[in-house]
Amino acid sequence: MPDLRGQIDEPARGAPVDKLGFTVRGWCTWGDRPAFAVAICLDGVVVGHSAVGSVARPDVADATHNDTLADTGWQIFVGLGGRRTGESVHLSVLVWGDVDAPPVVLDEFPLIVADERTEPAGDGETPLKEYLGHLHEPRAGASVGEVFPVRGWALRGHDAVGRLDVLVNGECVGRARLGLPSPGLEVERPEPGRIISGFEYWVDLSSVSSAASTAKLQLVAGSSDGRPVSLFERVLRVRSAAPAPATDRPERAAVHARFRQRLLSRIDAPWSPDLNLVVFTHQLDFGGGQLWLDEFLKRAGAGTRFACTVISFKDGPLRQAAESRGIVVHVTDEPPVDDPERYEGRITELAALVAAGGHNVALVNTAHVFSGADVAARLSLPTVWAVHESFTPPVLMTVAFGSPMDPAVLDAARGAMEAADALVFEAAATRDLYADWTKPGHSVVVPYGVDTGEIRNYAQLVSRHTARTEVDVRPESRMILVMGTIEQRKAQTRIAQAFARIAGDHREWDLVFVGDTNSEYSKALRRYIRTVGLTDRCRIVPIDSDTYRWYRAADVLLSASDVESVPRSMLEAMGFGVTVVSASVFGVPELVTDGDTGFLFEANDLDALVSTLHRVLGLDEAELERVGAAGRLYVLEHHDSSEYAGELLRLCQGLLEGQGVRPRDVLSKQGQRPDAVGLETAR
Repeated sequence: MPDLRGQIDEPARGAPVDKLGFTVRGWCTWGDRPAFAVAICLDGVVVGHSAVGSVARPDVADATHNDTLADTGWQIFVGLGGRRTGESVHLSVLVWGDVDAPPVVLDEFPLIVADERTEPAGDGETPLKEYLGHLHEPRAGASVGEVFPVRGWALRGHDAVGRLDVLVNGECVGRARLGLPSPGLEVERPEPGRIISGFEYWVDLSSVSSAASTAKLQLVAGSSDGRPVSLFERVLRVRSAAPAPATDRPERAAVHARFRQRLLSRIDAPWSPDLNLVVFTHQLDFGGGQLWLDEFLKRAGAGTRFACTVISFKDGPLRQAAESRGIVVHVTDEPPVDDPERYEGRITELAALVAAGGHNVALVNTAHVFSGADVAARLSLPTVWAVHESFTPPVLMTVAFGSPMDPAVLDAARGAMEAADALVFEAAATRDLYADWTKPGHSVVVPYGVDTGEIRNYAQLVSRHTARTEVDVRPESRMILVMGTIEQRKAQTRIAQAFARIAGDHREWDLVFVGDTNSEYSKALRRYIRTVGLTDRCRIVPIDSDTYRWYRAADVLLSASDVESVPRSMLEAMGFGVTVVSASVFGVPELVTDGDTGFLFEANDLDALVSTLHRVLGLDEAELERVGAAGRLYVLEHHDSSEYAGELLRLCQGLLEGQGVRPRDVLSKQGQRPDAVGLETAR
């Protein structure tokens, strides 16, 4: 019989566990492959089970040098069924190595039932009986770094909580993302709120004014009488940051110069004074940042008016569009961030590819692709870097990759951002997040745009009736459209939760989600809609490349995302005259004026979303059309894609022609219309 190996990561032997329930996590192998399934027993009774592989464990694969063992993780939520505080329970974990193999005990030990929630803030009379919940991480007394996750679940009555503020040392640092799946709770009791009761937040201690060796974490909700309630409190130990191998700019410049000299001495690269652009991007699917790039390349005439190569770390449908325009597309592996030696090897390979192509300017698309900017810096290429992500750099570098960043690689990322000639942001609010990572005067805001001519032509050719028939909208209904990949940051479950509260008061309105990828999050969205009995009023549709027909058919576009710079869906909807309703995050208030060109509400606040929907859906058709028309006019005047494409092309040409110039100087000196630098006009 093959050997069983594995461990239980949580809970620890003899640890106190929450009487409301707790999570058991671990991994197990069966010989040189993942085991089949696990089950949890309390006092000899099976209370939960899971397939092995439900949680990724790249650390196990790395430790064993066996990539297949990344699929060895599992986690199971266990309800304690009314056991009393102080009671002892016996936990055992059974493992099935194969579908027809008998179970084997992985480990067993006692646990103590406790009330994991700490006492409430204030006078102790806050009505915690309204709430159920558990803070999975961090544990009390845990050691945390500069960036760490906060995860758990919380219910208020039978519904998921509506708002959860995160405080560190008494200072509010943000609001938790709510509405996440909680499959363990759902199995225990399939109430609608339990399906989407999970929450998450990434704390960035660099943004906290009072740094210390300990930090007090609080998660604060609101009670029925409006008073704040501290649901969870933890005192944490703060680890000292590992000293990064920070290289000062002169030394880094000298290292890059030697790197470039050694590389170019082995490559007979062609050179031309004409623009020869290399683009680095993370992938080529239909995401917002990818469509931003595709629109620029189309408008600028890349591949026909000037040479262009796109290097992408993931393939996608936009590859064919780029190649049809004469652009060379090279799809390759992303440099690893956890191994500095392998990182250096991939950077050298990419630099050789770029040098051999004779490229003289680099465009880096998204902050995630810092390795492309590192390549450009080492080759002394003028670099324009488009940053779309509205995260602080420490949080982005922590959550964007599947493994922790090595300090040397993190230093390379920071050095690449400091070396970039032009950092381009879609919104001033996003630019401000990166102020400490960029050179003064090298950041510019270039507002995003869409092809308004194409939108205008479509609206003239396709009637609203035709579009509604094509997407199967009920003739008597009005449609709220939620456009975008169904994922946690876009908060579609919160939209469904809000709609469930108001649907009875607005019976003529239906809700349509476009962007299903069959993820666990979208599956939870489906289960929630089914459980609250709204399947006849809500539809979930897969990703559709033909977005225009949905905008043409919609009455309102709704976005509840908690992270957006300037969403493309909002620009396109406004271009069609659709009234937009959005969370007021980052660049959105720079686009939408509440009550004038759209409507705004606070992100991650269910009550604010519900009240705003009541307000908007209660308006008469003439008022909705007035706001939609104002939004359309604003987009037509300020957000045509020829504008940002022209600015980017001028930046690339200006940096090529003048070494060391600042981006603001390039743009201020170029006063001509975008068409004068060779842009394709709107169709």
